[in-house]
Amino acid sequence: MGQTGGYRTVMDWILKEIEEGRLKNGSRLPSENKLCARFGLSRQTVRHATGELEKKGILTRVRGSGTYVGTAAPALRPAGSRNIAVVSTYVDSYIFPPTIRGIESVLARAGYTVQFSFTDDLVTRERSILEVLLDKDNIDGLIIEPSKSALPNPNLDLYRRLMKKKIPILFFNAEYRELGLPCVRMDDVQAARSAADVLIQAGHRKLFAILHLEDEQGRLRYQGFCQAILAAGLSIEEQGFFWLDNVGFHRLSEMADTLFDRLQGHTGVMCYNDEVAHQLIQTALRRGIRIPEDLSVVSIDNSDLADICSIPFTSCDHPKEMLGVRTAENLLKMIENPSFDGSCLFSVSPVYRNSVRSLP
Repeated sequence: MGQTGGYRTVMDWILKEIEEGRLKNGSRLPSENKLCARFGLSRQTVRHATGELEKKGILTRVRGSGTYVGTAAPALRPAGSRNIAVVSTYVDSYIFPPTIRGIESVLARAGYTVQFSFTDDLVTRERSILEVLLDKDNIDGLIIEPSKSALPNPNLDLYRRLMKKKIPILFFNAEYRELGLPCVRMDDVQAARSAADVLIQAGHRKLFAILHLEDEQGRLRYQGFCQAILAAGLSIEEQGFFWLDNVGFHRLSEMADTLFDRLQGHTGVMCYNDEVAHQLIQTALRRGIRIPEDLSVVSIDNSDLADICSIPFTSCDHPKEMLGVRTAENLLKMIENPSFDGSCLFSVSPVYRNSVRSLP
């Protein structure tokens, strides 16, 4: 599509969205970055399209806020009480303290008070927290890690109410895709592909993956694992998979008979994260299975567990504190400029230890 005629495509799309009711009077348009990505056009071309509609009185551009449907600028939130709500699934799990520390350090330096809440990955608790935030109406922004992000979420109505109040929302680690909100996270597809490649490059051809069923990261890591399998010319059907929910995630040893029965014939396993890898290795050793002589193990997160395990294991690094820092920095930019796209994706690399055996 040429840039010259491309702006008409953007105009037609906006007009159709308005006509069919998906963009209502007072609605804010997607950011210029998102429109550029959607149509494969330059920012100048997108701005030309919105400018033409602004001349016709169909759109209104509000400096520092964005572009809206209609001729009247929306009522913007006043400069608030300099409070930021930060909601995480867990507080004491192994990778969360550095991330929380990174978020808090940036927001404190910027003069914001931080309200921390934790859901334990329960959508009911997430709903209660969001209801309190809406009732108090005293925050300037929300940083949140979604609960059970791979499953349909019953709380989207509350998120949309926050969005209607023009409160910037930034997800971290995972997102609810239906909302189209920005997210700062590790590139889970690339991380899993890198982890599986460690096994493939060591000569393993019958691989196994233990994954999380309820979190978006599990789905993305499955995708990365499959990409590595296909790139190596292997068959996905010949590999093994074991899916865990939140209960099974913390009780892997109780499912050991089923797990190791399905592991038979596989020489290498990619674990969803270091908690799973640590449990797997300890359970395997109790059953007389040697690591890495009988079973090679790789993981994702590179936490302290990878070092202190009785068999230190290879694990892809996790940005941890840097992820928290970037999340907070991007939310501050979103507060300053509502059109700013706060999304960020971190690439990672394996940190090698003694858990992978090279096969002939």
